[in-house]
Amino acid sequence: MKSPQDRPITPIYLKTQAEMAWPDDTFFYLLSADGLFVCRNHKFFRSCVRAPRWPSELARQEPFLKVAYPKMSRRMIERIVGFFSVVADVHGSEAGVLLAWDEPQKRIRVVVPEQVATVNRNRWGDTFPVGLHYEVPDDLPGHWTIIGDVHSHVDYWPTPSYIDDLDETHRAGVHVVVGRLRLEPPEFHVEAVVDGKRFILRSEHVMEGYRRRETDVPRAWLDKVKIKASGSYYEKDRSDESEGDGKHQEESGANGSGRAKGKSFSTEPDQYPDSETQSTRKEPRDDRC
Repeated sequence: MKSPQDRPITPIYLKTQAEMAWPDDTFFYLLSADGLFVCRNHKFFRSCVRAPRWPSELARQEPFLKVAYPKMSRRMIERIVGFFSVVADVHGSEAGVLLAWDEPQKRIRVVVPEQVATVNRNRWGDTFPVGLHYEVPDDLPGHWTIIGDVHSHVDYWPTPSYIDDLDETHRAGVHVVVGRLRLEPPEFHVEAVVDGKRFILRSEHVMEGYRRRETDVPRAWLDKVKIKASGSYYEKDRSDESEGDGKHQEESGANGSGRAKGKSFSTEPDQYPDSETQSTRKEPRDDRC
């Protein structure tokens, strides 16, 4: 193996084939798919034993990450937080968006996937977020690449949960959690995952500032959110309601009108209003609920 220095170093061979010529060095290391081995050619024997430690000639190396991710514009992150805030106010649930890189346009696109947010309710009527599930749409434009995601923790701290860790371990990219939504500004936690390793970043690494959340949230975004409520007290209350009208519905859309039909993936301006130059349709405030 190559070394940037000229000082003597114990030879280290890479085993890239099942059958390879045995080196004639008196002492050397062999690096294989099974690990590092220390090998000897002695007058009375030839040996290959798993190495108890790495060669002493090697210097230490710590993991690192230097990012150059494109940044979300201030308007983009403010609209995303506004979306999270509306969903939290109406249903007390989490919500999420994906971040896609549009290579020809050299810009970030906001993708709001079909998603199911689970909530629970106690005997006093308090609603608590439980989880969020969504799939990456399979009909994205070919030149869009998912580079990250943003999701909310409602009024909890934005520290990634155990489920977040499991979900994101093998999803390379930026992962932003927004918590404490009752505050303005809310709390942000930003991490990046590369080869299964998580690195904590600062907000300024991935966004161009934040001032105040937007209050006009596109209906197309809200229509992507489906709420699923569970828990013994919720089920009991819903059963009581269903006895009167013969109907029982556990799931509803975030806008109160039920889940959006179909799986079409639109690129209309109000679906992805992530550019200062893009025109957006203003929704009446009452349409948010």
